[in-house]
Amino acid sequence: MKRGVVMVVVIGILMIIFILIAGALALMNQETYTAEHKIGRMRAFYAAQAGMARSFEDLMSNPQVDPSGNPAFTVGSTIVGYSSTGMPVRITYTDDNSGPGGTDPLTITVDYEP
Repeated sequence: MKRGVVMVVVIGILMIIFILIAGALALMNQETYTAEHKIGRMRAFYAAQAGMARSFEDLMSNPQVDPSGNPAFTVGSTIVGYSSTGMPVRITYTDDNSGPGGTDPLTITVDYEP
């Protein structure tokens, strides 16, 4: 009789431990996904910053240059942790004086996979 009770208690304790381990693994998986997504967003942000710097440099060196005429370029293709194809950056220059103070807006788009 005592063996049966002990067996039930041991199985119950093992089930509780299994549930706790499964919960911890699920939480770790979610945290990993969240961290990877945040890293991807940060990489995309800095790729867009690089596109903006490139556009400003093109405009300062030749004010007649239309940055949207430049082909899209990639950022990070040689950096460890980035995709080997890098992140494509597209620059669009709108010559319509619709920006603040009648300036011409630049639109910089970065494709990334979270």
